[in-house]
Order: sequence, then C-alpha cells, then structure tokens
Amino acid sequence: MSENGLTILTWHSIDASGSVISISPRQFSDQMAAIADAGYRGISLQQALTHREVHAEWPARAVVLTFDDGYENFVSSALPAISRHGFSATVYLISRHIEGINDWGPPPEGLGNQRMLSWVQVREMVDAGIEIGAHTCTHPDLRRLDSARAREEIAGSRNEIEDQAGCSVTTFAFPFGYRSETVDDIVRSEFTAACTTQLRRASSELLHELPRIDVYYLQKIGLFGKALDGSLDRYLTIRRWGRIVKNAVVD
Repeated sequence: MSENGLTILTWHSIDASGSVISISPRQFSDQMAAIADAGYRGISLQQALTHREVHAEWPARAVVLTFDDGYENFVSSALPAISRHGFSATVYLISRHIEGINDWGPPPEGLGNQRMLSWVQVREMVDAGIEIGAHTCTHPDLRRLDSARAREEIAGSRNEIEDQAGCSVTTFAFPFGYRSETVDDIVRSEFTAACTTQLRRASSELLHELPRIDVYYLQKIGLFGKALDGSLDRYLTIRRWGRIVKNAVVD
C-alpha cells in the first residue's frame, strides 16, 4: 500500500453565524474555488475508497469533502458550489433529526436553532451524486451506552437512512469523535469505513479510523490551501496536541 496522503476535510453548518462549527457561504465558495484552482478535485469518501481498493493507494490530487450532522443549509449554501466545480461529497446524517432541528444538545454559541435536511432533500442529494453516510440516530456519546444501545444507534441510523433515502450507506462518522473498544467493534462489523476527528491527513490508517481535518482550523484561505498537499502537517500536529492536552484537563 502506497503511503501517499489523503486530505479529508470536515464541515458542519454553512452559515454566517460565526459559531465554532460554522463557515460562511462566501468562505465555503472561496474554499471550493481554492481546491479547483490548485488542480485538486473534491470527492466523496466512497470514491476515495473505491480508488484505493482498485489501485492500492489513495487518489492523487483529490480531497474528500465531508459534512457532519445534515444541516439544511448544505443544500442552499454548499451544494451549488460543489456542483459548480464538478465535485462530490459525503454527508453524515443524524437519522432521527432529519426534518427537525439541531436539538440533540445545546448548540454552539451563536449558532442557535438550525433546520436539518428533509428526506426529500436527501433523496435529491443522492440523485445529484452525493454520498450519504451514517452519524447515529440521535448523536449521543457512544462511550456511555451499553453494547445493545450503541448498536441500535450505529446500525439503526444506517438502516433508517437506507429505508428513507433508497441508497446504500457504507461509511460512518463517530459523534464528537468519541470511541471505545466496544464502539469500534460494532462500527467495524457494520460499515466499510469510518471517520474520526483526528486532526491530520490520512495515509495507511485502518479504514475504520480515518482522520479528518476540521475546516474550523483552516479559515484563513492560505492555511486552507496548504492543507491540501500536506505542507500544513506540522501546524496540524501542534493543534492536535493542543486539543489533546485541553481535553485531558477538562476530563
């Protein structure tokens, strides 16, 4: 297996609130243009996995675009820019919050209540070539659930999405990035691959522990561009260790 790296990026809400999980529509449009101008293409995780299976390496000059939770503003504020450049993406849905709002917990400061996608919109996204992945039924901390409840959240979300969207769901994103041995075992048994919140590029990791880079850390367009080819790896390492230390103090 080749060691060439793959950048997997994460967005949440595309809005102008300035919250820690938000990127403005203008910023997002500029980011898609930066990818195209650098000679890269935006693809779904499944497209990257298929290339890796066939060629034994990650695709060159490609960046995986992922979106967590399933905010309705994906359709109005992200999909047009994605489509304009001929890109694809993967959207991870919280299945029981589709057609609802982001009330699985207190929203980040400034975000407020945001509408989530509808099933009609999800089906239209599938028709437009967007990959749909699972992000549990209700966005819990999976570490705090017993095995049966964890499996219901993990496999149940896939089943509900497949029933409603009429598509195959093969990849998963861990809520909050939180994992345990039990959770990992369930995810491996139910999905082809899974995404974490580790702040670095993917190389030859196990497919159920794929790292992603949250665009929150790349809001300056110069930093964003450097993340595509790995020239920002040292910066990301510093930020990753800073986040580990911060979480350890909080815990």
